[in-house]
Amino acid sequence: MDSETTYSLVRTWFGTGGLILMMVLFAAVLAYALWPSNKKKFDHMAKLPLEDKEPEDSGKNDKEPGQ
Repeated sequence: MDSETTYSLVRTWFGTGGLILMMVLFAAVLAYALWPSNKKKFDHMAKLPLEDKEPEDSGKNDKEPGQ
């Protein structure tokens, strides 16, 4: 086998393997995002920017240098 044929073979296998890997990862992320038991958690996180209260660890009580 010469190097051009080896390169072509390896490129084809890695290209196909990469495509399959990305498809599997996409399906896993999609399943996680659409899983019914995660709905409550995602709904809560979606409403966080609209809440008026400050988070407990916002750092407002930290003193600035020089005070």
